[in-house]
Amino acid sequence: MKKIFYVFLTITFIFFSAAIFYLSKYGLTTTKFNSIIVSELKKKEPNLEIELNEIKIKFDLEKLQIYLLTKNPQINYQNINLPIKEINIYTKIIPILFANIEVDQVALTVEELDIKKIQSLAVRAKPSNFKTYLLNNLNKGLLKKLTTTVSLDDKFNIKDFKLNGNLEDLDIKLTDQYLVKDISLNFIADKNLILLNSINANYKNIKITNGLIDVNLSSGINLSGKFDSNFNLNNKDIVSIIDKENINFLKENNIFFNGKLFHDFKINFDKSYKIQDYQYKANGNIDEAKITLSKKLDLFPFTKKFGNFLFNKTKVDFELSDKKESVLKLEGSYATDENIFKKVKIENLYKKNNQKFIIDLDLAEEFNLEFLNFTSNKNSPGNLKSEFTISNDTINFKDIIFKEKNNSIIINNLLFKNNKIEQISDLSVNTYLGDIENNDFNIEFKDKITVKGKIYDSSNLLKIIKSDKKNNFFEKFNKDIVIDFERLLTKSEYPIKNFRLIGSIEKGKFVKISSKSEFADNNKYLDISLKKDPNNKKILEIYSDIPKAILTEYKFFEGLSDGKLFLNSIIDDNGSVSKLTIENFKLVKAPAFATLLTLADLGGIADVLTGEGISFDTLEINLEEDKNIVNIKEVLALGSSISLIMDGYSEKKSGIVSLSGTLVPAKTLNSLVSKIPVVGNILVGDKIGEGVFGVSFKMKGLPGQVKTTVNPVKTLTPRFITRALEKLKKTN
Repeated sequence: MKKIFYVFLTITFIFFSAAIFYLSKYGLTTTKFNSIIVSELKKKEPNLEIELNEIKIKFDLEKLQIYLLTKNPQINYQNINLPIKEINIYTKIIPILFANIEVDQVALTVEELDIKKIQSLAVRAKPSNFKTYLLNNLNKGLLKKLTTTVSLDDKFNIKDFKLNGNLEDLDIKLTDQYLVKDISLNFIADKNLILLNSINANYKNIKITNGLIDVNLSSGINLSGKFDSNFNLNNKDIVSIIDKENINFLKENNIFFNGKLFHDFKINFDKSYKIQDYQYKANGNIDEAKITLSKKLDLFPFTKKFGNFLFNKTKVDFELSDKKESVLKLEGSYATDENIFKKVKIENLYKKNNQKFIIDLDLAEEFNLEFLNFTSNKNSPGNLKSEFTISNDTINFKDIIFKEKNNSIIINNLLFKNNKIEQISDLSVNTYLGDIENNDFNIEFKDKITVKGKIYDSSNLLKIIKSDKKNNFFEKFNKDIVIDFERLLTKSEYPIKNFRLIGSIEKGKFVKISSKSEFADNNKYLDISLKKDPNNKKILEIYSDIPKAILTEYKFFEGLSDGKLFLNSIIDDNGSVSKLTIENFKLVKAPAFATLLTLADLGGIADVLTGEGISFDTLEINLEEDKNIVNIKEVLALGSSISLIMDGYSEKKSGIVSLSGTLVPAKTLNSLVSKIPVVGNILVGDKIGEGVFGVSFKMKGLPGQVKTTVNPVKTLTPRFITRALEKLKKTN
């Protein structure tokens, strides 16, 4: 009996195994279940039209479950054919023995589906936000090799699902401005998770590769991912990407750059698909970049205009968050017009409409600071560091630090508003001309401006004091000022010691000055005074025991020595009216004057000039100056050997000089004075240059190209005689 039982059990096992093998390998073909399946599906979705072919009953060894297999069914939903290749229906074993079906799972395989068909099906999709996005933002594409598995409850309701497949040639319009094209990807999804990988796409000339996106649906919609991008962008590309505010700059100038970035992001949505928060990071390299300006840029204080900016092998790090905060870091090399690359490091932090910059760069070009008489070394322009913030029309510099060998300029707490300096804490300067120190001082901006130091190069001081430029960076400053220097350098060989100045500044300009100082090692003095008259005009007065120290920059006074100088200048917005007087001085080896004497056939006097020099009792110059021209109303010089009177003008823009006048030897003038009772007979006109008593001359041309002509004169003008007599009376 026991043997029979074992035989029966063995036969049953063999039969069952054979049945399982047959069902798993070949299955049983039937049509008995077609009507049942169609009926159940129609109950769930009336708009579904379905026609099934033969059904095979098979066994899934992996799941140990019976399933029904049918291929190439004819399925239409809302008159749209669904190209389903295969359907697998997993069912319970017992009901199927009684020609009944209780479905556990349905698996579908789709070979290829055009995105346009998906959009047609989405008309009835929920939620509405998702449907709208699907209809309006997907332009084209193919869904390929889609496999879906749906788990059902007893009432044929979906409990769970799984999807996998790939998309090709997909175009997605992210916004009206941003269209991403040629998207391909693989995807896996269930009700809690969507995983997209192997993402490749093209946006403008940005190639997106190796993309990965993970969408977690378990609590809201949490999206994270990463991708690589290779870019090669020009003006046209950038214009189509960047915001409209900068579009004019991009259209007017030529820009391109290329490189590669690695991106990482996280985005969280609420149930209505609105972004709650996000984080974005990118890092990589800009291999090459160039900005070519249509109009060269003049940047203070650089000595040249800039036409090109180049960047090479620049490392990029960028972070962005929903809190309107971003961090951009650039580190690499840059150059201007010449391909000499210098180090650059820039950090930009953006937070709630405020931007913070930290820069560290080696300067590629030399610059000039006129008020310091300092020019950076072209071969070694130095390093610049700064930390500053920008908010609306305000730029706040925490510091500006320039270093170049022994040179340093440090500015602390500098505030710009509407391109004007609103405030500044302090300034420290230490510079050299070659190996010689020419600036070493500090400036403090408190209740008053205090300038104190060992040495200051004042070569351009007079120009600065007289300056009345409209674009004044310091126009917000209204303070008293105190200046104390041990030594001042000038353009002459006469340095100044113990320089003391007290004064006032209004709207960034000197309105009051009282200054006293000494010339080093000469026991001679320099006084400068500036004040306002009742008509709000500036009155500048200068007294100097060494005129040459004040007049060095004017070639007209080349060769001047000794004497005393008095300058009175009235300055307003339209220009200035000045009177310069020099008494008891000499001219020695003055080239322009020597040329004039030689042409006038006054060789003897010319010899004196080239020797011990020609002495003059007085020189008086009256000038009227505006922004375009210097009108020389009168130059009168009286000396023991020769005298002259002249007038003319000098154009500021072109540099053209035009002078005319009369040159009179001393013996002629002395003879004329001795005959004063009868001179009325020879006073015939009011033009310069008539007569035999001297020489008339004209001098005209560009600097270095001035042509001089001379003619003998028979009659001296009343103006010359009158002015000469006035001066002679004063000296007697």
